[in-house]
Amino acid sequence: MRSTLDELITELEDLDTLAKSIAPVNRALADHKDTVVQRYILVRKRFDYAAFAVALYASFEKFIENLIKEYVRLETRRIDYAELPQKLTDKHLIRSAELICRRRLGKGRYIGLSELGVVKNLFDCLSGTKPYVINQAAVIAHDVNLRASEVDAVFSVIGIDNICDRVCRTEATMTWYCDTHDLETPLQDGVKRTVIEERLKDIVERRNQVSHRGDIPIDLPGDKEMSEAVAFIKSLATSIFGLVAGRYLQAHHAASMSRIELTLRADPDKNWTIVVVGKPGQRLFVGQPVFVIVESKGVRWGRIQSLRVDDADIQEIEVNTNAPAGVGVGLDFEYPKSANMKLIALQADDDVVWSPLKPMAAPATSAN
Repeated sequence: MRSTLDELITELEDLDTLAKSIAPVNRALADHKDTVVQRYILVRKRFDYAAFAVALYASFEKFIENLIKEYVRLETRRIDYAELPQKLTDKHLIRSAELICRRRLGKGRYIGLSELGVVKNLFDCLSGTKPYVINQAAVIAHDVNLRASEVDAVFSVIGIDNICDRVCRTEATMTWYCDTHDLETPLQDGVKRTVIEERLKDIVERRNQVSHRGDIPIDLPGDKEMSEAVAFIKSLATSIFGLVAGRYLQAHHAASMSRIELTLRADPDKNWTIVVVGKPGQRLFVGQPVFVIVESKGVRWGRIQSLRVDDADIQEIEVNTNAPAGVGVGLDFEYPKSANMKLIALQADDDVVWSPLKPMAAPATSAN
């Protein structure tokens, strides 16, 4: 799942570069004497905007579809088909039948799919065959653009309800809102849902204006407005990913027998990045993946950045290590400011959520 977010962020960085390049490139070409270049300047901004509007929505839609496909794939490896959410199995049945009836298989976005393959997968699912393969094209099918209500609908099918309401209270969304409005005081009650609805609606409408009606407005948004649209999609996608990742970690790791549950013995430091935990029942080490699930906001995850026992920094702590005062654990994320949150460590990496651990730089040495 993590790769879907990484891919989107890379695409958004490219779109932001495009938005910020329009004005300076036009200024650089403004005094060019070639008439062809002058004509190019007149039309470039309009068509750059058209490309931007289409690509921004397309990247977001692809991210949502790929995230849902990957989450469902992971769930089908964990539980039987009959145990999946009823909304999901109902949609899978109906949409699989529609794929066959509409005769679109093997064409366009359905290249690689065949009637026989769709039928076989559906039969295996309904007959309780193990392992089974779900028809992903049926799961992600949607008839309208991904405005907020449709985003809610597609995630509700896989068992995650009211995702846009929950997005409003996530750290990424609130940080984006404060940055956009130059607010220094953190929001207490989250962002209003109407903000998410209107921003997403505007992106969808601009894309449709170009794609379906062929209209490229004369009064175009500036690079600042386009960069703000990129920042919004990045915060929205990051928030959605956090909520889906939280559900995944809850199902696959939070109740696992191999989890390492760390009990806080004192409040975190003033920056909320260092906690003191009781002596763990299993080995801890610097770089180890850890997470905290917050029901309403998804999950915060990262890695252990430091370990400290008896005022000494160590790279790892074994089960037999003496730590009567507890273990200081430095995190690369802020521990949630909520009571009764459990910090959970994993024995090994899970690349579904964690990006690969970058090797630590070797200490600098001086030449003799």
